[in-house]
Amino acid sequence: MMNINRQGSLFPLSSRVRSGRFCILLAAAAASVSVPAFGQKLFYENFDTVPFGPNPEEASKGEKVWTKTPPTGWTLDDTGMPGYGTPEYAANDGRTEWAGWAFADVRWWPTVDNQRRAEFLNATGGAAIADPDEWDDATHLKGFFNSYITSPQINVAGKAANSLVLAFDSSWRPEGFDDGGANWPVGEDGSSINNQTAVITAQWDNGTPVEVVRWDSDNQDKAPGDFFKPDSEFVNEAAIAALNNPGGAQKLTLKFGLIEAANDWWWAIDNVAVGEPPFITGATATGVGFSARISEALGKTVNDNAAITAKLDGQAVTVTDTRDGERVFVAHDQSPKIFVPGSSHTVEVTFTTGAGQTVTDTVAFTAPTYTTATATPSAFTAAIAENSYLSVDESKGIQLELDGAAITATSVTRVNLEAADGTDLPDRIDIRYVAPAAFASGSSHTVKLTYTTKTAQQVVETVAFKAPAYSTLPAALATATGTGADAGIRWKTHQLAAARPAENLATVDRQLKGELGASIHDPSSQAANGYFDVAYVNFDRGGVDSGNFNASSAIEGQAVGDELIPGIPGLEGGTENIAAEALAYLEIPAAGVYSMVVNSDDGFGVYMGNATNPSFLELGKFDAGRGQADTQFYFKADQAGVYLFRLVYFQGGGDGRVEWFTVNSSGVRALVNGTQPGALKSFKRRTVAEPSLPTTTPTLGVTRQGGNLVLTYTGTLQSADSVNGPYAAVAGATSPLTVTPAGGQKFYRAGQ
Repeated sequence: MMNINRQGSLFPLSSRVRSGRFCILLAAAAASVSVPAFGQKLFYENFDTVPFGPNPEEASKGEKVWTKTPPTGWTLDDTGMPGYGTPEYAANDGRTEWAGWAFADVRWWPTVDNQRRAEFLNATGGAAIADPDEWDDATHLKGFFNSYITSPQINVAGKAANSLVLAFDSSWRPEGFDDGGANWPVGEDGSSINNQTAVITAQWDNGTPVEVVRWDSDNQDKAPGDFFKPDSEFVNEAAIAALNNPGGAQKLTLKFGLIEAANDWWWAIDNVAVGEPPFITGATATGVGFSARISEALGKTVNDNAAITAKLDGQAVTVTDTRDGERVFVAHDQSPKIFVPGSSHTVEVTFTTGAGQTVTDTVAFTAPTYTTATATPSAFTAAIAENSYLSVDESKGIQLELDGAAITATSVTRVNLEAADGTDLPDRIDIRYVAPAAFASGSSHTVKLTYTTKTAQQVVETVAFKAPAYSTLPAALATATGTGADAGIRWKTHQLAAARPAENLATVDRQLKGELGASIHDPSSQAANGYFDVAYVNFDRGGVDSGNFNASSAIEGQAVGDELIPGIPGLEGGTENIAAEALAYLEIPAAGVYSMVVNSDDGFGVYMGNATNPSFLELGKFDAGRGQADTQFYFKADQAGVYLFRLVYFQGGGDGRVEWFTVNSSGVRALVNGTQPGALKSFKRRTVAEPSLPTTTPTLGVTRQGGNLVLTYTGTLQSADSVNGPYAAVAGATSPLTVTPAGGQKFYRAGQ
């Protein structure tokens, strides 16, 4: 299949190729510099050398999965992001991971929310990702997603005019002309104008950049525009664009932009290569072999009648070659021998062009890993993914070391998996370990596994994991168990006739205080104190089945019918623009770590404190609009007792629903104040005096994360343009806060 770019040059848009996972590197050269390759490749970047670290905000956590620091020689330009460089930007930059182009492990990226992200199979290791869909999952200032990354200068001296191409692997899901309201610019007539657009320009020496690729989302009224590139077809594409290089050019600089995007989808790229075709433009691998991809273009081909040979780590290996359109795949399978997890290897391929030239091109890769690890505050699970070439011999046992010390697994379970259509999939081996004491909040760990395959190979693999961050309930805010009275929860509803200025918790708090206008909810069944008395929180704006707890659930204990949100429909019959809070004195029966979940459409926040300040300590939140989803968070109680909790919930337009529950170590869910085993009891008041808030000394710590600073603090974060002030509270800030240095100097302090 062919497509025409802006200049009319041809570039192939391939179908998905062989799957596999490994990291691609140029042999004996940094991936981010221009290199005189053995073949005809002048430049190659696979984003595998970037210094991955932990991600800051996404609920799916990883130790070495994300960074905003580009590869050596590349530059990142986020100045077009809404509010960039202003004091408000740090606290209102959307989901921090995706505030502009970022670089991430492509195996971790789909875990934040798959939605076909996992289908980018041409990418391995790291990739450059622009993801406005995930960016919009947190509060940001008004404006479109506009971000660029620029390559280092590439040496093209001596290359004949019109002889070079740009090859890259791409995952493209577009969306456009569907976002308006408070968060997005609109046309003069109020219409939505977002148009997720991908742009690549080439600058020759110091000349004017020339556009070589433009894709957009303009398919209004089913009439595609000149650059429309549709959704669903190009989630995993190997693309080539003619660069039309002028004769005599010495240097080339490439610039990749994703612009004019709102709450749209994404564009991700990997394996960026520049050269004279044919040359190796990418590769995939399994744990027992590899497949290198030679791409043709500009009428320059691979001679199908000439032999293709290859070396693996300097040793000749047997390969097979197959053609798929304008690509030739060179593959080797060394079964049953398995690569050591994470080991580095070099492939050298020699082939003959259609013009009779012998070309040797080289690519290196890092073998895949087979195990992933996830954790709760009190346990971790290491999961070994079996497949056609790796199956665990459980009879030989699995040895574990946690942070260098030998431990014994609490359980080893073989999990039988199947596809959605019922087809059997390879099994997974889950190795679970329950720690004698909770891991420190947010602490980093490694687990080393030693096991034997059914082909008698011993595998040793070390994986990292990070314990979830959790808050500790101040013991000073507890009263003794048994001091709760009047079982149930107090619920307050506030509904506006028109949309809120923004869909976030700060605005919702203003609504609950009456600052945005009078409420139009139906107060007929609320108590004199302005609250509704409810048994538990399992609400849907239409009272229909939804979420985890619903009348149709076949899971024991979860067949609980959804109720209407108290006071909704409102006096004007509406079911939108809702803000609500629930106040509950929860009896925590024993010291330990607890797992709490809110399922919501749209956002929520859970806090604890006292009657004077029930939002004293934040425990968990989702501070943006979304479709129905679970958010799980943890808290630790050092002392049993009765604590005051506050749930804040908001709904904008469309569906509206919320559930509040806990989940135990066996995965059993229980509504707060529900009838399920282990449910936390809830009360509407205490029988003793309200405890006072603890007095604390504010603290402030600073760490560097790539080009950003991370401020961890207690108390109130304040900022000023001068060391002597005046200082003002940073609006909407929560700890930890990521700050992007920009513009003039800025000073921060923590205050009461």
